[in-house]
Parts: sequence; C-alpha cells; structure tokens
Amino acid sequence: MHPKRLLVFLTALFTATALCAEIPLDDFLKEPDFSEIRISPDGSKVAVTARWKEKLALSVIDLKTKERKILTAPPTMDVVNVRWVGNNRLIFTGVEEIIWGGKSANGGLFAIDADGKNPTVLNESATQKGKKGGGYRGVNFLSYYGDSTDEILVRSNQRRALEPDVYRMNVRTGIKRVVATNPGGVQYWVADHKGAVRAAFGQKGLERFFLYRDTANGKWREIKRWKVTEGGIHPLAFDQDNRMLYVSSNVGRDTASIRLFDPEKGVDVKELFASDTYDVEDVVLARDDHRLLGYAYDGARPTWVWEDKRLKALQSLLNQELPDTVNYFSSMSTDGAWTIVRAFSDRDPGTYYLFNTKELTMEKVFSPREWINPKQMSEVRPISYTARDGMTIHGYLTLPAGKEPRNLPLIVNPHGGPWARDSWGFNYEIQFLASRGYAVLQMNFRGSTGYGGKLLEAGYGQWGLAMQDDITDGVKWVIDQGYADPKRIAIYGASYGGFATMAGLTFTPELYCCGINYVGVTDIALLLKTIPKHWEPAREELELKAGDILKDRERLKATSPLEHADKVRVPVFFAYGELDERVDVKHATRFVSKLRSRGIPVELMLKNNEGHGFVLQENNRDYYTTLERFLAKYMK
Repeated sequence: MHPKRLLVFLTALFTATALCAEIPLDDFLKEPDFSEIRISPDGSKVAVTARWKEKLALSVIDLKTKERKILTAPPTMDVVNVRWVGNNRLIFTGVEEIIWGGKSANGGLFAIDADGKNPTVLNESATQKGKKGGGYRGVNFLSYYGDSTDEILVRSNQRRALEPDVYRMNVRTGIKRVVATNPGGVQYWVADHKGAVRAAFGQKGLERFFLYRDTANGKWREIKRWKVTEGGIHPLAFDQDNRMLYVSSNVGRDTASIRLFDPEKGVDVKELFASDTYDVEDVVLARDDHRLLGYAYDGARPTWVWEDKRLKALQSLLNQELPDTVNYFSSMSTDGAWTIVRAFSDRDPGTYYLFNTKELTMEKVFSPREWINPKQMSEVRPISYTARDGMTIHGYLTLPAGKEPRNLPLIVNPHGGPWARDSWGFNYEIQFLASRGYAVLQMNFRGSTGYGGKLLEAGYGQWGLAMQDDITDGVKWVIDQGYADPKRIAIYGASYGGFATMAGLTFTPELYCCGINYVGVTDIALLLKTIPKHWEPAREELELKAGDILKDRERLKATSPLEHADKVRVPVFFAYGELDERVDVKHATRFVSKLRSRGIPVELMLKNNEGHGFVLQENNRDYYTTLERFLAKYMK
C-alpha cells in the first residue's frame, strides 16, 4: 500500500454546530443527533439514523449526489439496529418508551426500500400488539440468509417465551418458517455462510452445552457439556469453508482465546489469538468471501488485531492521521473499497468518517454529539492495583480537566451487573461528574467479566465480602497515590453498584462522606424473593453467584446492608423507578425508613413511570440536578 497520508475533505455530509464555552448539564444529557450508520454492500449509499422531532429517524444518503432522504420517522419509536439486505432494502427495529417503564426491548421489526417505498411491518411492536413484558412475542435479526436479498434469519419466541427458535423470514412479506427448533436451553445460534443453522450454545441450570449438526436439517448432537465453574467453548462463526468453527474458549487456560475448532471430531485444531490479561471473544470476517480478517477484544482500551495485511496497513495509516482516538471500521462495503470509520476516545464521543480505501480519501459524515468539545473533557486513565489477597484489579481513574491531580474530591463508582465490566471510552455521566471537579474511580472488582475465569469466579458468593474489599482497596490505593482527599470521598453506584454503595456505607463507614444509591439492591434475600419470571431459568446460576436464601441464610444476613442499616453514618440519596421488575422499590423504602428513624439525612426520589434506570429526559434531568446538588452539599 502506498504510504501517502489521507486527505480529509473540508466538506462534510452534515454541517457542524458551534462549540459551547460552558458545559451545562443538558449538554451531557442531550440525546445524540445521530446514532447508527451503515454502508450498502455496493458502497453507493449509507443509511443513518438521525434525530427528527425528538426521535431517531431513518435516512439514506446517496454518496454520489450527497442527497439525503428521510425514509421513516415513527412518532413513538426510535429507529435502531439498521441493516442492509442487499443494496435496496433495509430492516430496522423500533424501540419504544412504554408506559410500564423504560426503553422497550420488545420493539417491532420493520423493513423499507432505500427509496422509501414498500414499507413493511415484519413484526409488530409490543405496544402495537397491546402486550406487556413477558406476554410479547418478538422477532430479532440473527444473521443474513446466505447471499439472499429477500430473506434473513431471525430469532423468535413465538413458540416458547424464554426459548427462541430460528426462522427464515421474507423481508418483503414478513412470512417466516422455522428452520431450527430450540431443543431446550439454547441461547445463541450460529448459521454457516449459506444460511444453515448448524451450531448452538446454551445453558440448563448450572451446565452449559455446545451443539452441532452437519446440515441444515440434520440431527443436533452434543459436542461439549461443562459446568459454569469450568472452562467452556462458545461458537462464534464458521470458517471460510463452512467446515470448522471459530470459537472463544477458556478450556485449559484462564482467559478466553480464539481457536479453530473441528466440530466433526470435537477437538481444537489450533489456538489463533490470545491475551494473558483479557478475554478475546470476537472475530472479524470478510463480507465477500468470509475469510478471517482479525480479532476484537475489550482490553485497557478497545482493541482490534488484524490478520489481514491490507487492513493492518489501513489501520496504521488511520492511527497516523488520527493519533488521539481509537479508530475502527464500523461498516464496510462488500469489496472493501468503502468503509465507515468511527474515531472516539475517553474525551471524544466520536466522529464517523467515510473512508475510500482505494483512493485513500476520507470525508467526515457526522459527530453524534457535535456540541461536546473534547478539549473540555477529562482524561480517563487505565489503572491497576493489588487487592489485599494479591489479586490484580484493573480499572479506570478519571481526573478532572484543569485541576491539579492532588487531594481531589473522589467519587467511587462501582459498576452494575455485577457480571459485567467498565470499559474505556466516552461516558457522559463520568464526564459530567469530572466537569464538576470530581475525580472518579471505576474498578473491575472480582466477579467482573472480561479478565478471565479466575477473577470472575473469585466473586462467587462474595457480595459484601471480597468483592467489597476490592472496592475498599481501590479507594485506599487512590488515597495512597495522593490523588484523593480522604475526607471528601463519596460512593455512587447503580443496580449491583447500588448494593456496593450501601455495603460501603455500612461496612466501611469511615471511608465515605456520602453515598448515592441508584436502583440498587440492598438485600440479596429480598432480590431473590422478588426476581421477575423471566429470570427463573437462571435462578440456579444466580444463587451460585450471589447466594441461596436457605443454604446461605447466615451469610446473606451478615452481608446485607439493609440488615445493618444502623451502621450508616452519612447522608444518602436514593433514586428508584416504581415499575422496576428487577429491583423492587422496597430495597429503598425499607432502608430509608431505618435511616430516617435515626436522623440520618436522606433524599428519596421515586419515579412512578420508570423501571430499572431512568429513560425519560425530564426524569434524568431531575435526577442529575438533584445528584449535583447533593454532592455539592456533602462533599464541601
């Protein structure tokens, strides 16, 4: 590849707006003007979702004429998950804000031609069907059906609410027919490059399994079965010849690696790529001939490793031109001549570019949050520290821009899940807190995902125990480094992070001057008694990881913040949605009652139209306004 530099056009498909000199709250809360962008297989058009009358509408831009046409603007839905089926047909999901709280996962599936003609409802949304929650039968895109421009593969729970089957669906008529019936417990399906569904991954109780069949109509056979506490194999995609499988596996090692697996013999062929620190869980395949291009994983920063020499050279060229951002190929034409590049960082919410890989020219398409000035945002540093038992804990420390990084007021922000992880990138909430002068500590304590089986399993049964010790040890590490003022430390978390918040205020009250509990668990036994019906299949695993009401009664009582509310010494702000199906509002009201009886300053925000996390803009504004005032009052 010729080593000349890229030419960045001065023109753009969307005009930029002026940067703001100040950073008001609404700049962080404002929904992005644009969301998704997908290039057509032939590289002639791009589909984008752009805000129109407060909702994300679907548009198509002709790349020759630069003409933009709005195709559809549903008045009650945001358009998401846009995909091209051929060069002239698009499918998308409509996501609703519905009356029983939160963004609906039960959005309908729709299709439309690239010129706006022939709109089709492939499957109505929950609201259109008049259904709530578990009563809805949805349809979700699984994969393309070979090279077909008329049919796709979809998952649907039409037959069983919690065990979806796979169907071939016509994107013009909505007619579908089953091609893979769920044998029970299958959660993830893999189709080969001709559209035959031939691999599956699932779980029953405390055992996971890997299924395979030779043909589209063949009989399923079990390749592997293992306990959730053992290393496992997750099928990802078929190789170029539709014979071998690329899998993510941690069999015989701690972190998951990418391997080539022979399903006929049931054995590993070879390890292709691995990291000793991070799980590697995705492969990138070519759109035309399905060859392996590279691997993707969430490291200290999002990382792509290319096997393809051309992409490796293009990545190097991009990084040379855009050295301050992480740059990746988010959408590519079939021949690879045109690609959409997303460039983002910890301070920059991102910009999308149209990259001609043959001419080596690049043109800005849009920045979803044009009003955010990266120069005003704060650095997010990857960090690591050693917990008291010697385990390495990774995380991130955000230091407020324009402040000397010494003796800062600190907000400790444990993530939810807890079987999840924090990642590097632009986070509007973290940047909002930093803009108010606070340092923010995020740590991926034991029980977090992405760092191998040992760290994950070290969190089993450790709510309020070793998991909480990791948080405490992180706070002490930041103090020892001189970043934080030990007299001005708050703890703030949501969901499991809310549990960690209350555990911190309860079991290490000397560390914190205040706390914020957002839709958080305060008692594990209460959580287990009130879980929603659709969690029941995962109850055994939840009890393994969090605790069993009967077998672990004494431990759950000893580690319950609610049972030890008398130890809390500092002000607490609680915020909950009354329609929350995951965390019952009693987690807040019972705790608040105990604190008020002792005269502890408490603020309680209950929203009767929200679920597990606030969605409505007016509620979010109220929440963050109160949070900002609360922190200013008690962090001094």
